[in-house]
Amino acid sequence: MLELKHLKKYYKVGETTTRALDDVSVSFRNQEFVAILGPSGSGKTTMLNMIGGLDRYDSGNLVIEGKSTDDFKDSDWDAYRNNSVGFIFQSYNIIGHLSIIDNVEMGMTLSGVSGEEKKRRAKDALIRVGLEKHMNKRPNQLSGGQMQRVAIARAIANDPEILLADEPTGALDSETSDEIMQLIKELSKERLVVMVTHNPELARQYADRIIEFADGKIQTDSNPYNGHDEVTNFKLKHTKMSYWTALKLSFKNIMTKKGRTFLTVFASSIGIISIAIVLALSNGFQKQIDQTQSDTMASMPVSIGAVASDSSAAMTDSQNSSFSKHKYVEADLSKSDKAQHVNKIDSKYLDYVKKMPKKYAKNIAVTYSTGMNLISQKDGKWQTVKFSNADPDAKTVDTSSMMASVTGVGGSVYPIDRDGNQSFLKKNYHVLSGSYPKKATDVVLIADRVNKINISALKNFGITAKTNQKFDYNQLIGKTAKLVTNNTYYKNCQLVTMFLVISMHQWRMLKILKR
Repeated sequence: MLELKHLKKYYKVGETTTRALDDVSVSFRNQEFVAILGPSGSGKTTMLNMIGGLDRYDSGNLVIEGKSTDDFKDSDWDAYRNNSVGFIFQSYNIIGHLSIIDNVEMGMTLSGVSGEEKKRRAKDALIRVGLEKHMNKRPNQLSGGQMQRVAIARAIANDPEILLADEPTGALDSETSDEIMQLIKELSKERLVVMVTHNPELARQYADRIIEFADGKIQTDSNPYNGHDEVTNFKLKHTKMSYWTALKLSFKNIMTKKGRTFLTVFASSIGIISIAIVLALSNGFQKQIDQTQSDTMASMPVSIGAVASDSSAAMTDSQNSSFSKHKYVEADLSKSDKAQHVNKIDSKYLDYVKKMPKKYAKNIAVTYSTGMNLISQKDGKWQTVKFSNADPDAKTVDTSSMMASVTGVGGSVYPIDRDGNQSFLKKNYHVLSGSYPKKATDVVLIADRVNKINISALKNFGITAKTNQKFDYNQLIGKTAKLVTNNTYYKNCQLVTMFLVISMHQWRMLKILKR
């Protein structure tokens, strides 16, 4: 039994309030054919939507088989519509790319019915409405009356307790309308059928009960029912569409629109490929820029030495070319002295550099100008070894060679990656032979892109070399040098005399050592 208790539904638009249902109370029998009449806007369709769970009431109560719907959730309403109610509308709502039998099965898709059972029920429903010969046709091959029969078959295939019809014959001719009404009349013997119509003649001819609406209220009821609430075991069956069913329906939809699907896929592919190309180019350019930047910084690092020189200061000359008329002389620094600046590099400054943000300095190396007494044995004799690129046979020495000779360390300490990632050497240099340094005493010879090494570096390390001479890797790998302490390397010498000879034109310093 279905019962509406003091049901109200108001629609508000701005300051205007429309009373679609105004305190409607009515009960329905389990098996009867109820026709609802009334002018447009009287509340007929609104009440039908309330019964079918398509709309929510503002106040009152809808009781189904003695169970109140006040506490129904959205999932409860979905289960109620899927299993307990069948809908027949004026528009057939038939899916064009599915066959007739597939359309009927669609009504049972969300009801948890097995595939074989759906097929059997769909066939029985189509046979009952007289479409047994049209099961495998497409909707566009049927007439309007046949389409409405398909809608009725779909509505009854799931065997609902309530069948709701909204103007089911509105788009049909009179002869077809009579056929549909006779079919609905037959169905009302098994279930409750509630039909909304504007045709009073059809209502009087086929309906068991006629309810007239006006202004959101029931005006007359030809066969009222005064039943009482009965508590039953009415339970909602919650179901959902399986993924396989959804996939199958989607595939069928795609297959019926192959041309449009192909064009859509083609256009989407062009768009996706274009985006992928742009991203790939952007990523590739960014990587190349980062690599170029890294290579440039690796070859030209920012160096801070103990003494800094400004060549422009050394080249600057006095702008006044005339002779001075002053009666005095002025002490002044030489140009070379002006060009030099002594940096104060102590432990405090080193701590400051090490704490520098990584975005300013990713790799930091500290080289100490420590003289090392290195010797190696060649042809049975010990000779001095230097890590220097300065030419040992040159008569004139350039600035870099001079610095290498003074410090005794012509090589370099490779920077340490502050992120703890790949070391500086591994990132910027490839191993031609041997391995990357593993200990503090390991020495690396650096070759350029065409495998050339400074000849002076080889000579200073005790390797006899000539210009353009080729060395096999094995001739260089494994060379060793011995570090000798100062106490062992040097002997005491007695200083006898130191004197200065001063002349008007030059200063001379002579140092006489007595051995």
